[in-house]
Amino acid sequence: MNRPSPCAPAVAAALAALFLAGCSSLPFGASDATPAYAPANVRGPARWPVEIRRVAVLPVHDSTGLLTPEFVAAYDPAWLRALGGSQRAEFVPVSRRSLASWAGHETLASTEALPAGLLARVAAETGAQAVVFIDLTHCAAYPPLGLGFRAKLVALPAVEIVWIADELFDSAVAPTTRAAEQFAQRNAAGPGDPAAAVLQSPSRFAAYAFAAVADLLPPHPVAAPPPAH
Repeated sequence: MNRPSPCAPAVAAALAALFLAGCSSLPFGASDATPAYAPANVRGPARWPVEIRRVAVLPVHDSTGLLTPEFVAAYDPAWLRALGGSQRAEFVPVSRRSLASWAGHETLASTEALPAGLLARVAAETGAQAVVFIDLTHCAAYPPLGLGFRAKLVALPAVEIVWIADELFDSAVAPTTRAAEQFAQRNAAGPGDPAAAVLQSPSRFAAYAFAAVADLLPPHPVAAPPPAH
């Protein structure tokens, strides 16, 4: 039997509840001997650009064209938390309402032509030296969960791509399941089995996937030790 589609408006309420709460039972999981998935489809400099101290975070964009706006918007906080947790810079969100007033759209794809002057407006309004885009390229909101996304960090005002990641996390693949479980166990909070919940809750699985990619942002330059006396 085919699994229901997350893009049908009729299931939006149930989908939102699943996103926020998850389920308590787990019909599958990864063996302890399974190697954890390590995302690697990332390109960027060896070190974080020192001139980028604040980054404007655009709302998550649905590149599949299949998801409800409410469901897509639920990913915004998880992505922002993952970026903030990387401690590479100060990450400031651009609200969907603000972007709609500046660009005529609540979200923007990283691959589309942007309205003239938009990034200059973003920089002026936020004080950011860079902006990060994110496009959802795949979403399976029922177990086995899946999340694919493309992220781009663009320096301002040069409008130069500094860093790009394009990854697919599929919990039907054992190494991804193992990595998600390990992340959930390291970040466990509250009752219940975190390894079980991360494989059934879209929000928890997204937290894992976003953090795995945010961790691959270029590291800060290592400060030189003080001269010996």
